[in-house]
Amino acid sequence: MTQDWNRFLSVEAKNRHPSVMKTVGGPDIISFGCGMPHSDCFPLKGLSIKYTTPDSNFKKTAIGSNEDDANSKEGASEIYQMCQYMSASGTTYFKKWTHGHIEEFHKPAFRDWDCLIQSGATLSFDQILRMICDPEIDTILAEELTYPCFLESCKPLRLKVFGVKMDADGVDVNDLDMILTNWYEDERTKKYRKPKFYYCMPFGQNPSGITMTIQRKKDLLQICQKHDILVVEDDPYFHLQLDPSAKNVPSLLKFDTDGRVLRIDSFSKMMMPGMRISVVTANNFFVKKLTMMNELSIHSAAAPSQLIVYMLMQEWRQRGFHQWIEYIQANYRRRRDIILDAFDKYLPKSLCSWNKPSSGMFLWIKLRLDKFPKLDRSEDDSEWALELEDLVYDQALKEKIYLTKGHWFMIDDMVMAGFRATYASGEYEDLYEGSRRLGIAIRHVHENLYEK
Repeated sequence: MTQDWNRFLSVEAKNRHPSVMKTVGGPDIISFGCGMPHSDCFPLKGLSIKYTTPDSNFKKTAIGSNEDDANSKEGASEIYQMCQYMSASGTTYFKKWTHGHIEEFHKPAFRDWDCLIQSGATLSFDQILRMICDPEIDTILAEELTYPCFLESCKPLRLKVFGVKMDADGVDVNDLDMILTNWYEDERTKKYRKPKFYYCMPFGQNPSGITMTIQRKKDLLQICQKHDILVVEDDPYFHLQLDPSAKNVPSLLKFDTDGRVLRIDSFSKMMMPGMRISVVTANNFFVKKLTMMNELSIHSAAAPSQLIVYMLMQEWRQRGFHQWIEYIQANYRRRRDIILDAFDKYLPKSLCSWNKPSSGMFLWIKLRLDKFPKLDRSEDDSEWALELEDLVYDQALKEKIYLTKGHWFMIDDMVMAGFRATYASGEYEDLYEGSRRLGIAIRHVHENLYEK
């Protein structure tokens, strides 16, 4: 007889479920779903590690350019810091490089900022949630289509998330202002505590691919200042600005004069997701609180990962890093242009539409609901949209093409059916073949519904 161990679980643990974003398809499946970087965009081609052996009586010798004794009282060498307990905010050498990186690219407008190294962006926003929000009490605002892993991090903490409308320039600031102004009068929100922060992805937004304009960023901060709420800027795609129109668009930090932005940078998309390194930049108060959380949880982000990236940056220098960014931008720009060409050739424009992202790894495919005959069993339009999405999703799998469902990204029920597609990891021929299969799937569902 199988034991039921649920009685031992906390409420938080009971509310955890498998992440929908970890679904990657199956055998012989062409995946447009999982946003994994392409292997051509990994800068490492090998690693070499030197270590002591019993034959040498574990005598230490020079390791690369790090000739300091690992037992040195000064503890100044990179190798020593990698092997030893370290500051919960990161190794001194990598933090120094990170400070320079943040200053060069983001130029924070407030003075008392600092940063800490974290083990990936998912942990970063999970800890920010725990630092700011009280479980079951607090609420959060986010784009109406947002990153499922963020929503899945909110759920175990019993945090209610409300969606804010979007347009082609990013968040609809008028909708944001209206929601906050009418918070305690609106039937939908009045029984909840007013939000402490707004969560957003400003570049190549996941899943829509939208990049927030400079003016929209300024307007967003003005609204957040007016209502005294924070902004969590989750920005893994900053260095994947693909078009001249998007290039050199600064982050929210540049316009934040009072220190209300908590920014998350990630090395996953611009370098190597396996390194599990992210950077949180915020005012000193929040950085100190997050550092305390690290001390009694992960202690610190993996020091070997920090050392690998640091040594790579020392090898490349500033010029080399800029050349790398240009290289990966060109790589993903080519992939984006190929999938757009493939969509234009194979997808039925009468039944769906899609956007051209200027940043990031994703684009949004929207089904034209009015072109599909509605099934009688669907009670309302939002239910019909979900059902249609499921029909296309299932048929796409039969055609051996995998996408992520649009409803996985929706905060509230929306009269919308769509899919997020990525061009990041597929080979060129797969982008064409996958698009052909997707076109077949959409047409098949359309024809089948008319037959019914």
